[in-house]
Amino acid sequence: MSAGLLALYSFGGEVNLYPLVYYGLKAMSNRGDYAVAYIYGGGGLRRVEVDLSREEAVEARGVAAVGCVYTEDCCREAGDGAACVFGRGFKKLGEAAGDAAYVGVDRSGALYAYRPPRFWHLAVGAHGFDFAIVATETAAIEVLGGEVRRSLRGGELLKITRLGVEARGGGPARELCAMEFIYASRLDSEIDGVEVAAARARLAELLAKRVKASVDVVVGVPDTGLYYAAWVAKAIGAWHVPGFVATTRKRSALLDEVKERISAIQLKANVVRHSVRGKGVLVIDDSLISGLTLRQIAQLLRLRAGAREVHAATAAPPLRRQCPHGVKMPPEEHMIFNHLDHKTVEAALEVDSLAYLEEEEVRKAIGTSLCTYCLLGR
Repeated sequence: MSAGLLALYSFGGEVNLYPLVYYGLKAMSNRGDYAVAYIYGGGGLRRVEVDLSREEAVEARGVAAVGCVYTEDCCREAGDGAACVFGRGFKKLGEAAGDAAYVGVDRSGALYAYRPPRFWHLAVGAHGFDFAIVATETAAIEVLGGEVRRSLRGGELLKITRLGVEARGGGPARELCAMEFIYASRLDSEIDGVEVAAARARLAELLAKRVKASVDVVVGVPDTGLYYAAWVAKAIGAWHVPGFVATTRKRSALLDEVKERISAIQLKANVVRHSVRGKGVLVIDDSLISGLTLRQIAQLLRLRAGAREVHAATAAPPLRRQCPHGVKMPPEEHMIFNHLDHKTVEAALEVDSLAYLEEEEVRKAIGTSLCTYCLLGR
């Protein structure tokens, strides 16, 4: 899971940028719940903490703003300005930054956005002639009422001032993070012209061929698993039913502590008994790391709701390695397939069967160059 980066520039002079900052970062809250921004106005930079849990009447006038949403603070003052950065290699505003993506604003009010040659995505759009918008997710640009113009090229640097937009460098993007397509990105976003929803539908269709069990219903683990489940159900000819009700939205794969992860699972997936009682159930999730989510889900389905059988399938191979490029993941000793074989994992998860895609199938479904180190460890 990478951070969600956001940059805004007002060509019409100073306006209250806080509402745009709030909703732009809120649109990427799938990437974390810690949000912060820097707004340039009145000749200076102002740091603004953004509480994504509530709308506030904050007045923060300016011509430029940069922000970040992640599991921790990824914005900081940088030399002659401020930058929000994800990845490795950032040194200075206005320069290439290795494998780091960044958005920044200097003390003259110039806005910068840099997409590295590989891994991370940035798109640029516009709200009429009023605003330029740069964001990790194309959906964030659309949520702000903007029109997505294009993805930045790999290694491209944008500089935006009142005089216009300057682009420097860049070429075809190299490998992209596979988990951006599988898990991290919003369903309604695009990455280099590839619709995330279409890629996940293709993953689900391939996953359906891996499922050998005969089941009555298919349920998805909120939130990402729901879309996969609908397409798997269609492919195998079973009912797709709402199996869980979420009390709050948490990305449990982002949490390290076992107690935090268990509580997050319980809050996002309380079982609907009527949907699964007495039935053979196939539960779909996006990926498998420690197995805590699927084990607890299987117990809820079987013990609390009375499912007759519980089978499981994931749209990605099991994760085996921590990302060396900055993505937050549990430690490798928590990754279940680093310790157990397939049959023992099924027993540990308390499922009747477990299916998942292989790395080659992921590449085929997404159809672009991918980094799959976390799935293969090489």
